[in-house]
Amino acid sequence: MTPDSIADMEALAAAVAARRSWASLGAEAGRIQAAVAVPLHLGPRGLEVWAIKRTADMRHHAGEIAFPGGQRDEGDPDLRHTALRELEEELGIGGDRVRVLGAMGRFPTATSRFTLNPFVVLVAEGTIARPHTGEVAALITMPVADFFAGRVPYRAVELGTGRRSPIFGFEAGAMYGASAHVLDELLRAHAELRGQTYPEPELTDVIPWAQR
Repeated sequence: MTPDSIADMEALAAAVAARRSWASLGAEAGRIQAAVAVPLHLGPRGLEVWAIKRTADMRHHAGEIAFPGGQRDEGDPDLRHTALRELEEELGIGGDRVRVLGAMGRFPTATSRFTLNPFVVLVAEGTIARPHTGEVAALITMPVADFFAGRVPYRAVELGTGRRSPIFGFEAGAMYGASAHVLDELLRAHAELRGQTYPEPELTDVIPWAQR
């Protein structure tokens, strides 16, 4: 099995699925279920994770860096379908260009009533994303190796009782909140599979979601 092979991605998805659900840490009553696709891509720089920056005029979570996704529509048979539909709508990547590797646990948002249901998907090699200009301000492609090499700024806010909320820095802005927890879980699973040391974040008192 070569580094960053499809078999590696399947093992990563299984490891992520086995991790705890953050929804168990808070009440789920009254929450709106949303789904996001967590796109993985095997490119010349190795394994990449793709994310987006939402446009400033979005109804929910405007201007935030997140994963393609949204609320389940009435016509969606399940949340998996929601994630794939949103991926195609926001990045122009159809279902024939992706392979669903597995589902992660649920992640409640702190600033809205949404709970994210992430699905890890493998984007076919050679696929070109075509962001929807009305919904996506920027496409972010993060080589996983860059994070472990310290090239992606990594901070965290102390939440108490030993919990931290991660913040990842990108040229387009900071990823925080539920989306950052999703990325954090993915990277931690990757580190465990590879026997890598997970970097310690720089602690900060600046809370991004409180600045909005």
